Amino acid sequence: MGKKILVTDDQVGIRKLLVEILRPQGYEVYECADGLQALDFLKENTVDLMLLDMKMPKMDGITTLKKIKEMDIDVKVVIMTAFGELKVTKDAQKLGAIDYILKPFDIIQLLEVVEKYV
Repeated sequence: MGKKILVTDDQVGIRKLLVEILRPQGYEVYECADGLQALDFLKENTVDLMLLDMKMPKMDGITTLKKIKEMDIDVKVVIMTAFGELKVTKDAQKLGAIDYILKPFDIIQLLEVVEKYV
């Protein structure tokens, strides 16, 4: 079995793209559409890395990170954000995010970041 990655993004197309990129590399990839789903998933499952979008309905990335910390869930989190939202990356890193990836993705950079942390 490969390393487990949880992709949390409200955009189905982004999730599917990440699955198509990561599965052929040998990763087990799971998907959640928002922070609430991700927290429920993480209560029951362990993953090696979480790719977390910052802008989502129901529960955004910052709130999700706060809840992960409050619930003492042990997971490495890499946030995904658009270039214009770089201030958010500093807030996210204060809450425990280990890195960030800019949207739109550079596939090689994405794979390098994932490989660095799993």
